[in-house]
Amino acid sequence: MSEVAAFRKALAEAGIVYVDAGVLALHLVGDARYLPLTRAILSGLRDGDFVAFTSAITIYQLLVEPYRSGQEARAERAEALIAALQGLEVVPVSATIARQAAQVKAQIGGGLPRAIQIATALAGDSELYVTRRSTLRRIAGLGVAQLDAYRQDDREHPAAET
Repeated sequence: MSEVAAFRKALAEAGIVYVDAGVLALHLVGDARYLPLTRAILSGLRDGDFVAFTSAITIYQLLVEPYRSGQEARAERAEALIAALQGLEVVPVSATIARQAAQVKAQIGGGLPRAIQIATALAGDSELYVTRRSTLRRIAGLGVAQLDAYRQDDREHPAAET
């Protein structure tokens, strides 16, 4: 089984998937190393193989660089693309998520956006947290699927750790 097929199978088996900002950023910039995997996410969503969500903080993370570099049109395109992704729900940051994010940050450290991303995944009963790469293998019973693991040619069966 190819890495892309194994990845799509892991997504479908999870059923409820959290997609972090870094994964969507890779797709938006068209990073050829990751496009087969990010396209697997989008096609799986379109086909109804699983449901996915991300935090509203993702919008913030995706727009900072275009605004910083004075590319407002690029920022608007990115936001419109995220809004148009079939099957991807953008979850607002609520007081409950903020509280959970504080607990996450206290336990594992990292920056505020990362804590909000993880808290949103936990609050949404996600089975699988999809990220580009992470030192985390599991998050409170939540499996972590790293795109980098599915890109490695020397791994016969890259799998999300659950």
